[in-house]
Amino acid sequence: MKVDIILSKRGSGYLAQVSNLPEIRAKEATREAALRGVERRLRAYFDRVELVRLDLGDSRSLLEHFGSFADDPTFDDWQAEIATYRQEHNRPPQ
Repeated sequence: MKVDIILSKRGSGYLAQVSNLPEIRAKEATREAALRGVERRLRAYFDRVELVRLDLGDSRSLLEHFGSFADDPTFDDWQAEIATYRQEHNRPPQ
């Protein structure tokens, strides 16, 4: 299995984070240590979960819902609230 890792320099260290599993991350002093740390955490994660592919059947039934908020005057405010919540709650570990 191959996974995409977001690796960034943070202060004097590095933060490695699985791109589509932001809760799987490691902050370490070196690039290599951060990658090893995120790999350990990812392996431990997969030891306790099951990866399942769900078939939703006919996707046309889902498409009928697209655009259902087009005329909702509160939609932009709702999106802004989601963005604010994510910024406040999805901070990397210190």
